[in-house]
Amino acid sequence: MNEEIVEIKVKDKIHKNLGMNSSAKNLFDELNNSPNEEINIDFSDVVIMSRSFAQEYIYQKNKSKKKIEEVNVPKDILPMFKVVQKDFNFNNNK
Repeated sequence: MNEEIVEIKVKDKIHKNLGMNSSAKNLFDELNNSPNEEINIDFSDVVIMSRSFAQEYIYQKNKSKKKIEEVNVPKDILPMFKVVQKDFNFNNNK
């Protein structure tokens, strides 16, 4: 088990425009196969994030056994994460 915290730049790994939910799933497939247990996801320079990407990202993050933290989330992107996380929490507490 690797104790090093790895940082992944979303812009470099996927794109600065995050639109497809499959991109989030593919990212988490890679993260979950990583030997690292702690991973920072750097959202620097991300311009757009669709609701479908955010939903899949939150779903995959909650399903993952890794400790994943978002860093450098642009202020224009943060509200989408908050809305989707709220919906996710609501739906899982029914």
